[in-house]
Amino acid sequence: MRKNLIKIALGLIVGILFYGFHNFRGNLGFLELLLSGLLGVVVSFAFSFVNRFLNKYIRWKQQTGLRLLSGIVLNMAIGWLVVHFALTGYGYLTPSYDLFSKIDGMHLKVGVLLFCIVLIYNIIYFAFYSYKQYDKGQVMEIRLKRKQTELQLAALKSQISPHFLFNCLNSLSALFQKDVDRAERFIRALADSYDYTLKSYTDALVTVQDELNFVESYAFLMTTRFDGQIFLSYDLPEEVLKSKIPPLTLQMLVENAIKHNVTDADEPLRIQIQQKNGAIWVINNKTKSRAATKSLNIGLGNIASRYQLLAQEEVEVLNDSNFTVKLPVLS
Repeated sequence: MRKNLIKIALGLIVGILFYGFHNFRGNLGFLELLLSGLLGVVVSFAFSFVNRFLNKYIRWKQQTGLRLLSGIVLNMAIGWLVVHFALTGYGYLTPSYDLFSKIDGMHLKVGVLLFCIVLIYNIIYFAFYSYKQYDKGQVMEIRLKRKQTELQLAALKSQISPHFLFNCLNSLSALFQKDVDRAERFIRALADSYDYTLKSYTDALVTVQDELNFVESYAFLMTTRFDGQIFLSYDLPEEVLKSKIPPLTLQMLVENAIKHNVTDADEPLRIQIQQKNGAIWVINNKTKSRAATKSLNIGLGNIASRYQLLAQEEVEVLNDSNFTVKLPVLS
């Protein structure tokens, strides 16, 4: 409503000024002055419609010059048609009105006036539109950062949960009684896991190599805890190892595979991390399903949300004989 009132007010002012300028030597008739104001309102709404149409197909940010030029040309054409038909129609209804028939050069004069109005209108519109988009972009950036922080925090909670630490301490206690060297490796792996988790908390992206180093430490903890019933393997080219990934992504997929599958010596859990068709594939075989477990509900949903938030990329899930998650490779 407010926008429409502004369009009406501006249209009336411009229409009245337009009439007064091209008829400044004659007597200003109230009816013609009012009709010119109404014509200005019609032109104002026509310009608004044209701009909405152009904003949909030509983006200011990507094609600024083309958008400005097309706005001037199209607004000029629409404005000229509206003014021409309006004044011509008024001329038929009012024989004494001689704007186009008896005043030399009036077509040119009206055209120049209209061009100046269109040019000024598009420059002002571009300035206001740019400011509005900048303001909207600032607000969106703050919202995205807040959302990213929330997702990172949710991922962090799963790694420092008391349940996870309790299980690790139980495994460590058992190791000290039978394999001190492995217990020391277990402590280092646990320390590396927490160190990485806390350091990567504020990072939006990390390298795949850093994430894999963390996954190796985590996999060692889980393999020790489940007595060698979990096998992790990966084969990624150098360019993929240098690419980026949201932190804790691969670890959460490994954790989900362990959480939802029962393992034993006869049917171990095998997790593979590969590169195929421009994506990182995390594949695990499906053993007997584990009974319902407590979950923070952050797994795949958290990963998918972060990819969408950071890169507008989709995470693909295949659930057939194996369970596969395809992660886009980010540069």
